[in-house]
Amino acid sequence: MLFKNAFEQQPTLRFVYEKMQFYSALGRHHLLNMPFNADADTLSTEFDHLSSIIELWKNESYRTVFSHLCQQIHQLNNIAPTLLSLENGAVLDDIQLFEIKKTAILTKSIALDINKLEISWLNYAPLDAVIAILDPEHTQIPHFYVYSAYDEDLACLREKMKSAGDSQEAETYRFQAQQIEDRLRAELSEKLQPYHRALSQNLENTAYLDLLIAKAKLAIEWNSCRPQIGEIHDIVNMTNPEIAAALATKGREFQPVSIRFGQETVLITGANMAGKSVLLQSVALAQYLFQFGFFLPAESATLPIVDEIITSIGDRQSAVSGLSSFAVEVLTIDRIIKTAREGKRVLALVDELARTTNPDEGKRMVNGFIRICRKLSLTAIVTTHYSGLDADCKRLRVKGLQIPENVSSLSIGHISDYMDYSLIETHNDDVPKEAFTIARLLHVDDEFLNECDSAL
Repeated sequence: MLFKNAFEQQPTLRFVYEKMQFYSALGRHHLLNMPFNADADTLSTEFDHLSSIIELWKNESYRTVFSHLCQQIHQLNNIAPTLLSLENGAVLDDIQLFEIKKTAILTKSIALDINKLEISWLNYAPLDAVIAILDPEHTQIPHFYVYSAYDEDLACLREKMKSAGDSQEAETYRFQAQQIEDRLRAELSEKLQPYHRALSQNLENTAYLDLLIAKAKLAIEWNSCRPQIGEIHDIVNMTNPEIAAALATKGREFQPVSIRFGQETVLITGANMAGKSVLLQSVALAQYLFQFGFFLPAESATLPIVDEIITSIGDRQSAVSGLSSFAVEVLTIDRIIKTAREGKRVLALVDELARTTNPDEGKRMVNGFIRICRKLSLTAIVTTHYSGLDADCKRLRVKGLQIPENVSSLSIGHISDYMDYSLIETHNDDVPKEAFTIARLLHVDDEFLNECDSAL
């Protein structure tokens, strides 16, 4: 999976992407096409590189170097099509030759800045030979045309064009000059062909550097931590940045998420509005960010590497597919089981399984899924508001509504002010029964509530 393909599974990744500040299209392209990383050594190296960029960016003594470096990155374009033409032996036109000259000059300057920053793990290929080929007048200016300095006959013909007595004579000289220019373009293209790999390497390095700088700036803004690679999930005080930003517009704060679990199935109970869906979304986001090489907006975080993250959260997928929400749910459960049976490491996050079916069947389905997860040693979090579940697994409960004794009335916008979203371990299947408490605090019709009570 590529980063750009993960937006559908984890929409908050798009929010993360849109918050990033790149200096070139190269960095954006690099991130969008970055693969989901399931190799520990590669991830560890990625985190090392990001750590070093963060420290350098914070160092005030390097501020001028970074300012110049970012200006140079901003001027670079993605010239992959031109480099492909060069590799295939095509004769390049003036625009393509200009693109190569500009790239060579800028990446040489970037390489000098990299040396000043003492970044030893980013190696730029020397392109002095390319610059010499395309800059016979030694101007070091990113501009190109077929210079008269390339050929004495060309220089002579251009002088004759200037002093030609009539347009026909000038056109004759122009035609002869064009033939020489065509020959020179072919010769220049042939001379440059051996350098297509070096040019590509320097562009790729710059794209990667642009991405690292964007990641570093985001990590600093969100006070993110370097995630550790481990055998268990241990996330402490993680913020979901998209939800936090939405709450901030309403003058409210996001309650950070903390959860610890191993290679096991975890059942999380809690009433509606208890934040179970937000918890799953945040865990999914943490896993995606981790395996795409980001630092996490958390106090600390340890995560294992997985091969796939499979989620069933909300009704968005059913709306897109045109299937009923229950159909999408059971097909997702089937995919989780089949993927685990293939031997892949799966993180399964399932929110309110079978919530749209009748409670009896719903409880049986939740119990059955947890049992099959245990048989497959599958790492999964399942949330539910069902009670009466007999599945043998780790159980956590959202603390839920904490109403002070002196509060007798609530407005709809202030319920969350009294909701504690933190998790506590529990050994029973009791689910907080808060629906009627909330209804009464909201002053819902008394007769209706009395009828509900008498119906029990």
